[in-house]
Amino acid sequence: MAITLEAWPVIGRRSELELFERTLALGEQTGLLIHGRAGVGKTRLADECRDLAAALGHPTERVVGTRTAALLPLGAVVGLLAGGFGRPGPDGQVHAVGLFEDARRALHERHRGRRLVTVADDIHLLDAASLALLGYLAGQGTIFMIATVRSGEPVPDLVSGLWRDGRVERVDLEDLRREQLDTLLHLALGGPIEAGAGRALWEISQGNPLYVRELVLGALEAGALIERSGVWHLEDRLPTTRRLVDLVEYRIGGVSAEARSVLDRLALCQPVELDHLEAAAPRGVLESLERSGLVTIALPDREVRMAHPLHAEVVRAAMPATRARAILLAEAERLETEDPTDGPAALRVAVWRLDGGGRPDPTVLIRGAHLARQAHDFRLVQRLLEAVPDDQLDALGNLMLGEALYELGDFQAAERMLARGESLPVAPEIAFAIAVARTGNAFWGLCQPETALAIIAQARAEVTSRPFLDRLDVNEAAVLMFSGHPEPALAILARIAVGDTRMQVVRAIVEAPALAITGETSKAVAIAEAGAAAHSALDEQLLVAHPTTHIFNRVFAMTEAGQLSAAEQIARAGTEIAAADRVPIAQVWFAANLGRIAILQGRVATARRHFAEAAGLAHAYHLAGPRRLALSGLALAYAMLGDAVAAERALRDRDTLPAFGFVGPEQQLADAWTAIASRRPAEALARFRRAAAEAAVSGHRTAESWLLHDQMRTGGADASARLRQLADQCDSALVAARARHAGAIQARRADELARAADDFEALGAMLLAAEASAGAAEAFRRAGDQRAATAASRRSSSLAAGCEGAATPGLVQTEAVVPLSKREREIALLAAEFMSSKDIADRLYLSVRTVNNHLQSVYTKLGVTSRADLAQALRTRS
Repeated sequence: MAITLEAWPVIGRRSELELFERTLALGEQTGLLIHGRAGVGKTRLADECRDLAAALGHPTERVVGTRTAALLPLGAVVGLLAGGFGRPGPDGQVHAVGLFEDARRALHERHRGRRLVTVADDIHLLDAASLALLGYLAGQGTIFMIATVRSGEPVPDLVSGLWRDGRVERVDLEDLRREQLDTLLHLALGGPIEAGAGRALWEISQGNPLYVRELVLGALEAGALIERSGVWHLEDRLPTTRRLVDLVEYRIGGVSAEARSVLDRLALCQPVELDHLEAAAPRGVLESLERSGLVTIALPDREVRMAHPLHAEVVRAAMPATRARAILLAEAERLETEDPTDGPAALRVAVWRLDGGGRPDPTVLIRGAHLARQAHDFRLVQRLLEAVPDDQLDALGNLMLGEALYELGDFQAAERMLARGESLPVAPEIAFAIAVARTGNAFWGLCQPETALAIIAQARAEVTSRPFLDRLDVNEAAVLMFSGHPEPALAILARIAVGDTRMQVVRAIVEAPALAITGETSKAVAIAEAGAAAHSALDEQLLVAHPTTHIFNRVFAMTEAGQLSAAEQIARAGTEIAAADRVPIAQVWFAANLGRIAILQGRVATARRHFAEAAGLAHAYHLAGPRRLALSGLALAYAMLGDAVAAERALRDRDTLPAFGFVGPEQQLADAWTAIASRRPAEALARFRRAAAEAAVSGHRTAESWLLHDQMRTGGADASARLRQLADQCDSALVAARARHAGAIQARRADELARAADDFEALGAMLLAAEASAGAAEAFRRAGDQRAATAASRRSSSLAAGCEGAATPGLVQTEAVVPLSKREREIALLAAEFMSSKDIADRLYLSVRTVNNHLQSVYTKLGVTSRADLAQALRTRS
């Protein structure tokens, strides 16, 4: 993958470039002022304007203001003094008017009257004489000036005067928005970046292009930013480089010692109470920091923060350890004295004492860990609890640490902590909670469903409380459901009373996807929504999955229902929440689900990216089961793009992992489509049939519909009758559309195929719509209606254009009046790849004579005489 880090593209500046082009073309104004914070891209935009002017035929020049150049009058603009330093006047002195006029005349002659587009970068650093020359030449129309000024610096009177007179346009440049930053990273790195990594770069850079560039360069150099299957992942925290330190120090290095003391305290302990800082800092220090844009003061909360997250990061990195320790311990002592409660302050005190190298009271650390757990900050939970001596960590502490290790992907360590907690004196509710945690760790982490069920059985023998027994039943249902047995899971849930809010939450996590899989998509959506509402009402979050689980379940159910566009929007919102909270399993699920949605929409390359992101994240966090699912999706996407080699590679990686039953039959789409991409239709048909039979037995009705429909759309055996049954059993518009399309394929009815295309297009399933329209075109040709055939063919082409290079059998069309049969199409596709008749015969289990007879028929129908001509005749979108 190419990394183009030397010259990053200009992103999010279209309106500014258009303004420059209009202003330059009008000829009435003298320049453009670009104003903005350091690193926002002022120089980059100015140079882009200069390049645009050169492309339009204008001569260009560049002037740079520096403190050193300002010591020599006119030193920075010597390139504009085309007439030299002027001729002496009668008194023997060189006068400014004569010098400037000589420069104007010489530039006019040199450039034949065309305005010289001149970038004046950091114009506020130019000496007075240089500013005067620029003003004179701009006023005379000799140059068009593009000036840059950093926020917080005085704009020279010359420029501000021209702006007030309306002769200079002003652009106030802002940092990039989140989506613009993602685009910039994609183009600079040569590929997409995983959502969590993009979020991390956004949070610390706040969209400042210069900071982003240095962060990315530093992460690449440190090996923290790596590429997997075309997607970039952040393996470790973003490093602070010497370049970043220099950039930030240039920005804040000039503040007073008193102001730097405030910045040091904020960098380590922000937010800090305004009243405290006003009392601690000399009068006027906070005001000067706020005026210079280095701190922000939130008046409603009366809290002070550093204005830019990266400034805090760099200040912390550059601070001597002894000073950091003194500040942290002093602030911890102060806050603990002022707020001795168990509220949010307790977490801050615990972290500060730990960061300060002290030995916090274990009760302080444990109290802080509880608060960190409530915020789903599992890394902090681990850090706080691992600082507690083993002999002072009770069963509840071991439970919290085990859960944190599980969430962070260290499953063996999680089991050790949980088992240790189980061996300690423990209250019944904690013992029950440990059993629940061990169940989840065994199933999701260690991929041992039998072990998970055994843990549940053991706990059930020791539990007498009805609520606890019901919770164990829900956990058993979860293991069954995510092992690929949704109907037994629903049967268990049906005999459990509604229970309290916690029961409603944990039950919804299992019930919603089980209902969606079995075809009750509307009920699944409703339960997921109710589960989310109940989750938000919980005070204690211990041993409850992240709230985004309900969002994922809702997205999953909406996808099965065929509500693809709405599902995608909700999934993207969920992705942001999961990335912000840094919950790995949630990030994996959302990436994989976005891949499923994209596949169904026909955006196959987009699906490949999402599945690659999910697989990479799952690999980083040792989530073997979800990684297997993601690799199945990745292989499916590659196969539908026609890349059989990459699809086979993804399947090999997948098959090194333990079995994972969630949507197990659906995962086998990858195997069947890889066989199609490899031109093994008999194997593909066998795989479709076998997976569909498995789906039928296990109650995966929506997956069975998908498998049987793909079997038919790729030229396999008729399954239209079973698809009609599934449409009657499910409330999904997508399942119903598949059934109607299958019936149209079987009947070979052009009008029904055209209506099927309408159905799929209305759902947003554009690849299926394109294939149905291609089928309608062939049927219309077969019926002799060439006009309708041409219209359907054009519609198919238009729909397929948005399918990102999909190469599926249903998109293969010919202009022959007599269409190819299914067998002829199979042979034609293989022959077009210059496969010999013998190899084709071996692949399709036919005799060589049969292959040659079919091939001759194909040649006759298409009017070709060779395999080379055949390859041209088969117009495949890929």
